Formats: sequence, C-alpha cells, structure tokens
Amino acid sequence: MNILITAAATAHSYKLQRSLNNVDTVFLADSEDLPQVMLKDKKFVKIPLGDSPSFAHLLLTICLDNSIEKVFPLRTAEVFALADSRQLFDEYGIRVIVPVRARIASLLNKGIKGEIVINEDAEKVEFPDRGIFLKDGSSSEVQLFTVD
Repeated sequence: MNILITAAATAHSYKLQRSLNNVDTVFLADSEDLPQVMLKDKKFVKIPLGDSPSFAHLLLTICLDNSIEKVFPLRTAEVFALADSRQLFDEYGIRVIVPVRARIASLLNKGIKGEIVINEDAEKVEFPDRGIFLKDGSSSEVQLFTVD
C-alpha cells in the first residue's frame, strides 16, 4: 500500500510514519522546500498550500499518478480542504483520513498530549469520525493530530 503524509518539514510527519504498519511506500509531501539531506532515501512530493483553491485537485492528481491509497494530512488548512473533497477521493478509492468538516473545529487544539491513534472507520463509537487523533490515556478525550 502506498500512502502520503503531508507536513514533511515537521517532526510530526515522521512520528506518524513510525506509527504506521503494513505500508509499502510512504510519500512525504509539503508546500515548503526541504533540504536534500532530509530527502535521502525518501519519496518527496511538492504540494501547494492547503488553502490554495486547487489544493484538493492537485493532490488527487498526485495520488492517482503514484497509486496512493491513503492520505494523512497534518496541516489544519489541508484537513479542512480535504474534508470538503473526501467524497471525491473516496470515489477514486483513496482514503483521506480526515473527519467531516462540521466536526473539525471541535477537535482542534485541546492541549491533549497522548498517543497517536488512527481511525479509518467512522463507525467506531470511541472516535467522532475518521482521522488522526491524539488520545488522552486517562480519559476519552481526543483531538486531531496536526502540526498547527
């Protein structure tokens, strides 16, 4: 399985990558340029800013060109843009791991420090929707795992 993780210029993307299993190829993507030393033995894709009007369509093209099956956006603007395009990606067999737009604001910046939990199934009761979450071990509180 090929996956794409955004925010490659941050430690968050590498932390998320370490927590994933059953992955053939990881593509790291960012709108920022990365030094060549960070790209050694990595597949890097340059993407537009998440608030760009063409962000979702350009990312869809990248996914189709590289046989990417799952996208893990880590910047808040990317999460919002891809929540709006989730159905489009689903129609092409690409899982975008973000909640529906209406739930995003309530899941941001709660100050939770915990373990990364990836929920790809909106049917799980303990999570509000699909997404990359931080889960507090002492309570049932969750927040989206984002870099900003």
